[in-house]
Amino acid sequence: MMMKSKENGLILTLCFIVLSGVMNSILFNVALVDMKGELGVTTSMISWVVILYTMVTAFGSITYSKLASYFQLKTLLIFGVCMFVSGSIIGSITNQYIFVIIARIIQAAGGSAFIALSMIIANQYMTASKRDLALTLISGCLSLGSGIGFLIGGTFTFLWGWHSLFLLMVLVVLTLIGLFVVMPSGYANGKKVTRPFDFIGLFYLLIFVVSFILGVKMNGYLLIITALSVVGLMTHGNRKDVALFVDLSVFRHFAFNRLLVISFVNNSAMVGIVFLFPLLTEQRFHHSAIGTGFILGVISIFAFLISFIAKKSLHVISSRQLIGYSAIIELVGFLILASVGVKQSVFAILGVFSIYIAFTMMTVAINIEIPQTIEKDKNAMGLGIYNLINFLGMSFGPAISSRILESFSNFSYAFTFFVVILILSIILSLIGSNQLSSRHAKL
Repeated sequence: MMMKSKENGLILTLCFIVLSGVMNSILFNVALVDMKGELGVTTSMISWVVILYTMVTAFGSITYSKLASYFQLKTLLIFGVCMFVSGSIIGSITNQYIFVIIARIIQAAGGSAFIALSMIIANQYMTASKRDLALTLISGCLSLGSGIGFLIGGTFTFLWGWHSLFLLMVLVVLTLIGLFVVMPSGYANGKKVTRPFDFIGLFYLLIFVVSFILGVKMNGYLLIITALSVVGLMTHGNRKDVALFVDLSVFRHFAFNRLLVISFVNNSAMVGIVFLFPLLTEQRFHHSAIGTGFILGVISIFAFLISFIAKKSLHVISSRQLIGYSAIIELVGFLILASVGVKQSVFAILGVFSIYIAFTMMTVAINIEIPQTIEKDKNAMGLGIYNLINFLGMSFGPAISSRILESFSNFSYAFTFFVVILILSIILSLIGSNQLSSRHAKL
C-alpha cells in the first residue's frame, strides 16, 4: 500500500512539473507585445525571449538525459526545479531587458529537465500499469499546458502585467516536497557511468541545435552548419574511449527512427497551430486574446480527457494503428482549416479541436511505444534524443508558419504545408508496418 501511494504521489508530482514546463513555454508568447513596450526594445529583440528559451530547452533535454548516467535522477530534477524557480524569481522583479533574457535562460536551463527526466523516471521506477498511466498523463499535460497556457498568459498579462507570469511559475517550488518525499534515488539505466564525459559530442550537438533553430527562424544558410555538425557527430561517434554524448547506435532500429519522424511532425503541427490560430482569430474574426485563450483552454481540457480514452483503446488496437488514426484526424483538422476554417470561425474551432485531440492520442501512443524500441541499457539516451526531436519540432512548427505568412500573407498556405507533411507522415507510418514488432529492441 505504501509503495502504491508513493507511485501515485510521484505521478502527480511529475505531472505538475511537466504541466508547468509546457505552460511556461506558451505563457510569454501572449505577453511579448506588452513586454516590448515596457522594456523599450524592438520586435526582433523581444523575440529572443522565446528563441533563447527554445534553444536552451531543446539542448538541455538531451543534456539532462545524458547527465542522468553521472548524477542521480532525483538530484538532477531537484536541481532543475531550483534553477527554474530562480529564473522565475529574477524575472518577476526585473524591469531591464538583459535581466529578463537572463531569467528566461535560467528558467530554460532548469525547465529542460522536466519532460526528459520525467519520462526516464516513469519508465525506470514504475510498474507496468503505473508506467503507462504516468506516460498517458504526461502526454495529456502536453496538450493541457499548451491550451491553458495561452489562456492564463493572456489573463494574467491583462490583469497584473507580464511580471505575474514569472511569479506564477515560482509555484513550481512546491514540487520539491514531492521530489524529496516520493522520488527514489538512482541513476539512469540503474548504474553510474564512470567513463569520461564527452565534451566534444556536447559541443557538436550544441552547434546542431543552435544552427537548426536559428536556421529555420532567421537564415536558411545556417542549416549548412547544421549538416556539418551532423557529419561531426557521425565521425565522432566512432570513439570508444568516452561515454558518447550522442550514441548513434540507438538509430539502428527502424521503429525508433520512424517514431522520431512522426513525433517531429506531430509536435510541429501542434505548436504550429498554437501560433497560427490566435493570429487567425485576431485578424479574420477579431477575437480578443483572452477569448481565443478561452477557446484553446476548453479544447485542451477535452484533449486531456481524451488521453485516458486513448490509453484504454490500446487494449483493443495497436499503438501503430492509433498513431495512424491520429494522423488522419490531424490531417482532417488542417484540411478544414485550409479550406473553410479561414473563412468561418466555427469551422476554424472545429479544425483546431481535431488537431488537439489527434495530437494527444498520438503522443500517448508514441510515449508508450517508444521505450519498447530502445535497448534497455540505452533507455536514457533514446528518450533524450526523442525529447530533443520533439523540442526541435516545436520550434520548427511556428518558425515555418511565420515564414510562410511573411512570404504569402495567406493562412491557407500555412495550413496546407502541414497537410503535406502529415500526408508524408501517414505514408511513413505504413512503411514496414508488418516488420515493426520484429524490429523492436530487446528489453
